[in-house]
Amino acid sequence: MEVLISAVTGDLVSRFISFLAQNYGTQACEEDRRRLERILLRMNMVVEEAEGRHITNRGMFLQLKTLMEGVYLGYYMLDRLKFQPLGEESIADDEVSHWSQSLAVSTFNTAKRLRFAVAASMMKNTPIAFGTRSTTKLKSVLESLEATTADMREFVVLLGSCPRLPRQPYCMYLYMDKCMFGRHVEKEQLINFLLCDDSRHDCTHISILPIIGPHRIGKKTLVQHACKDERVCNRFSHMFFFKGDDLANGVFALNNQAASGKYLFVVDFIFDVDEAAWTNFQSYLQKLPGAGIKIVVTGRAEQVANLGTAQPIRLKSLSQEEYWYYFKALAFGSMDPDDHPKLASLGMQLAALLQGSFLGANILGELLRANPSTEFWRGVLSSIRGLVREHLSSFGTHPEDLLGRNFPVNFGSAALVGGQAQRYLVYDLREAGPGQSELPKLTSQELLTGRDIPVEDKFEVLVRRSRIPPYGDYVVTYEKQKNHVAVRKRQRKS
Repeated sequence: MEVLISAVTGDLVSRFISFLAQNYGTQACEEDRRRLERILLRMNMVVEEAEGRHITNRGMFLQLKTLMEGVYLGYYMLDRLKFQPLGEESIADDEVSHWSQSLAVSTFNTAKRLRFAVAASMMKNTPIAFGTRSTTKLKSVLESLEATTADMREFVVLLGSCPRLPRQPYCMYLYMDKCMFGRHVEKEQLINFLLCDDSRHDCTHISILPIIGPHRIGKKTLVQHACKDERVCNRFSHMFFFKGDDLANGVFALNNQAASGKYLFVVDFIFDVDEAAWTNFQSYLQKLPGAGIKIVVTGRAEQVANLGTAQPIRLKSLSQEEYWYYFKALAFGSMDPDDHPKLASLGMQLAALLQGSFLGANILGELLRANPSTEFWRGVLSSIRGLVREHLSSFGTHPEDLLGRNFPVNFGSAALVGGQAQRYLVYDLREAGPGQSELPKLTSQELLTGRDIPVEDKFEVLVRRSRIPPYGDYVVTYEKQKNHVAVRKRQRKS
């Protein structure tokens, strides 16, 4: 009897100690969260003020970039604490293990391994393993952001000497899909290059700035926003936009009327640079009567960097924290995510699967915003997860990468929210050019929800109409699959 009483007493004492430890840990975590919210408020104030100033100092740009990354990291951590996955979408560990092995071929660098870790953790519905526990990660984020704010004083003092920028339209701040996101520092660097006076002794001086980045990363969007800035418009009397093929065809000489003034040329190299055509183009520019010619060249290949007279601007995919901030704004719109924790939890898992795609965020963001239902969001998450898992297990590649390289993607019944049984082959994702007189009437939202499916075996779908410069219309081709084996052979051959 004494042994039983001793065992019960020991168990009760152990439970009481665990309760006190858990209660203390909860209180400490809550206090850390409030500290993080106060720090983010201070950092947000400084970032918003900096975005309204004309900064020319390169060191201040680096400091601003660090502050912005800290803000996104802090808000991401807060959302991870508030919207921990609820276990509704859990999948078997062996499926995640198989998914991990299929991706091992493509995770050849640190950035891809980090994106994989985030996506895999979302598929397992577990917190990202930054530390042993979420509280450990919270403390490390707090220490990092407190150190960043401690270094803000010199930045704030220097910021006071920077002139203010003209106010932008209110709609730019009201609607996330009507403004360029995540490229403020790069935009100001580009504008500084364009406004810098490089003319020497009244002789023509040509300055060249390369902008390098993967396909559909936002190079043309960045250039268009900079060129539409009032300061740039007042600076240049002539602006011309060419493609790389135009240089080889001599189109620049036909379209350009020689006149005095300042010239700005933007050349987009889709593929490799034609060295002979580029040399011919530069020779033609030397004959122009204007002074202070600026050239902005954009492209994917590293070869473009060799053309520049200035340090290139390199565009990269958004970080997971920054991408979630962007996706959350698109998916929730005017809704407060705090009022819909289940939707927020599903949204975080979905954002991790999109691999930083701007196009995917806009397509699914609009679709989710129009259907604020837990069941609907769960169906979208399950569909996208199945689509990603299928391509990673079969081809070792994310479907976003396949579309970016213009390879076909299997888009089957598992990917249709409307529950259609038909499987499709999706390929030729492209931007509709001026030669395309009529755009497809069928939109991606209608197709994804199972409405108005055409009876034809092959048809085009309007994926998205951009609301920001350069206002591109994106079209993709859908083809009904009849022979699954033949399709898989075609993809493997590609």
